[in-house]
Amino acid sequence: MQLARFFQSLKFRIIAVAVLASVAAALGTAMVVVHATQAELQKLLLQSDREEVEQYAGLLASKLDTLKSTLVAVSRHVSPELWHAQDAMERFLLGNPALQALYDVVAVASADGAVLARIERGKATRRVINIADREYFQHAMQGDQALVSTVAVGKVNAEPLVIVAMPVLGADGKALGLVFGTLRLRSSNLFANAITARLDSVRDLVITREGTLLSHFDPKRLLGRAQDEPGLAAVFARWHASGSPIDTTGSTELSQNHLVSMAGIAGSDWAFVRVTQRDAALAPLAAVSGTAWAAALVAGALAALVAGAVAWATTRPMAQLRDRALGMLRGGGAAAQAWPQGVGEVGEMSLAFQQLLAQGDQQRADAQALLLQMQAVLDNADVGLALTRDGQFEMVSRQFCSIFQCDPAHARGHATRMIYASDEAYAALAARATPAFMQHGMFDGELELMRRDGSTFWAHMRGRAVAPGDRTQGTIWVITDITQARQQHERLSWAAHHDKLTALVNRARFEVMLEEATALASEAPFCALFIDLDRFKQVNDSGGHAAGDALLRDIAQQLASMLRKADTVARLGGDEFAVLLPQCPIPQALAIADKLRAAVDAYRLSWDGQSHSVGASIGLVAVNGSHANAAAVLRAADAACYEAKRLGRNQVAVAA
Repeated sequence: MQLARFFQSLKFRIIAVAVLASVAAALGTAMVVVHATQAELQKLLLQSDREEVEQYAGLLASKLDTLKSTLVAVSRHVSPELWHAQDAMERFLLGNPALQALYDVVAVASADGAVLARIERGKATRRVINIADREYFQHAMQGDQALVSTVAVGKVNAEPLVIVAMPVLGADGKALGLVFGTLRLRSSNLFANAITARLDSVRDLVITREGTLLSHFDPKRLLGRAQDEPGLAAVFARWHASGSPIDTTGSTELSQNHLVSMAGIAGSDWAFVRVTQRDAALAPLAAVSGTAWAAALVAGALAALVAGAVAWATTRPMAQLRDRALGMLRGGGAAAQAWPQGVGEVGEMSLAFQQLLAQGDQQRADAQALLLQMQAVLDNADVGLALTRDGQFEMVSRQFCSIFQCDPAHARGHATRMIYASDEAYAALAARATPAFMQHGMFDGELELMRRDGSTFWAHMRGRAVAPGDRTQGTIWVITDITQARQQHERLSWAAHHDKLTALVNRARFEVMLEEATALASEAPFCALFIDLDRFKQVNDSGGHAAGDALLRDIAQQLASMLRKADTVARLGGDEFAVLLPQCPIPQALAIADKLRAAVDAYRLSWDGQSHSVGASIGLVAVNGSHANAAAVLRAADAACYEAKRLGRNQVAVAA
């Protein structure tokens, strides 16, 4: 009977309602938080995988470009007499250590396909080989650019190879032969720096448009079919059906219980592919979900206990309620008494007090639990994450602290200005980010930041408002240290645009600059110089190529030191140089040209007890919009240079 009355009492109803409401609120909040966290974390994981694949594809593209550029540079130094002297051709190839470092085998073939010289592992190997029937030979001989072949089987070692070939053009523009290098798929380091994932759960691959495997951690799978790779068949089929586009912008999708990311390798018919088992790719999601639900259950249990205790206390009589209330007001010992029991007004007043206190406790508990869950998510991310509001850091991840070399206490509550090297840099970000948030709802860019010790580094930052369109609710920032990748890119970019011997701008870069200046010459006239050294062959013949190289380096420094900051001096090849003089009238250009000629004429190289000197025949051309393109400017300057030589060398001649 007493038990039945208890279940029918207001006390039980209050306790039951409080317990159920608390548990439901805790579990509901956990469900929403876990769902939102999983969705955002999955998005970050997919985006991170795609960006990493794009970076690796970019590394391979840079390596291919280096392979091509090296062959192009070598092909320009193959003199006509080398085609009739096998020993000289072999010495020429052996004198280019960069080729031997990049390729397994380097060779030269004549126009009929006969291999004249072949260098393998730093030694010349004479074999009677003819490659005229090879597809790469036929294609290369018909063009004037370096090409990367499809997979071929070597005639000597019968191994699968990739060949990079560059035609050697004669004065008439016809191909005299071919310089080419081979890379064995099974032993080459072509893919070594990019292929990092070598586990069953994560596989890095390089495939052709047709789906042939060029790189695989299992050598037995080389030249196999991409569609036979677990998890890749469906993605490859869709890609192949769309025309196998070599798109350097990566793509990522979940297919057949695998995460597949793909990015095209620029300058080739290849694509870089990463295949990751779904469980391995999404392991952080499962960890975060388990932690969040465990926290939710603990919070629900605590909330239920608190709610039950508070509900039980609402049934105290009026006197106890009065003493409890007075004790709370006075801060005395009565505050430690239990809540009074009662009905009617007593119950209503008791419930009012209980609700006020419980709501405050619950809100603080919920807020603290949510903060702990958010912090757990942030700390499990592989990138630096930060929540900012009103110009201050509110939350930072463990990786953020690692990047900036600080403790969480040094960041939370401090101004975001602390990660910028100067007030100007901080203002510059605001000037870039504000319009980006207004137009796109997010900011994505690269900028230089500062660690706590004062050192600076380059970072990739992505920012998105917590509430789209309302940045007052805070902004989530994703920060990645890209210093090494940026430095590598700058080194590769510099090497692609500069001459290795003299460190001057190379011919390819100079022609681009000249083409751009010629296109604008009507509004911005300029002058160009073409410099051909006189008697340089005598230096090579008497002092050797080392003396010639030393002279070229010194002459290059002389030329560069005597020009304006706005001017550009380049080495076109051999003993030929060129100078771009923007916004320079003809009288001033003549004065500069004569100063350069005099400096070259006065220069002396002391080498092995001998003194070597050269002269400079300089052709000057004024460009004001009458030349069609850069080639026309070079022809005019070359003709003027020829006229200077005809007049007796060591002269400056102006193009007609």
